[in-house]
Amino acid sequence: MTVTWEELGWERLADGVGRVRLPGWDCTIGLVAGAGAALLVDAGSSLAEGARLRADAARLAGTDVTLLALTHPHFDHVLGAAAFPAAEVFAAAGSHAVYDGARERAELREDAVRHGLDPR
Repeated sequence: MTVTWEELGWERLADGVGRVRLPGWDCTIGLVAGAGAALLVDAGSSLAEGARLRADAARLAGTDVTLLALTHPHFDHVLGAAAFPAAEVFAAAGSHAVYDGARERAELREDAVRHGLDPR
């Protein structure tokens, strides 16, 4: 069964290209689907949100996300990245400092909780 972008709450921008606004955050996720490949732009604010985005992307693209682009290291853009274990990940310059340091990861999590994300 083919599903439309709109049925999943996404806005279709062109053939194989769409976006969705995340509820509760000022964050837009993008998807570009091609022949056997899919690029997702940003990963959402949590593992659960990332998993929902992964499922949506697979249904819309007909394949798993193969490329993940993280635009900047704010919680609502990156904390869902673990839901895409097979994707090749690209991140903004300097982002490695946030992902590699324990203190920086803790600050990212604290920011998410401060903005209302469930700490569990």
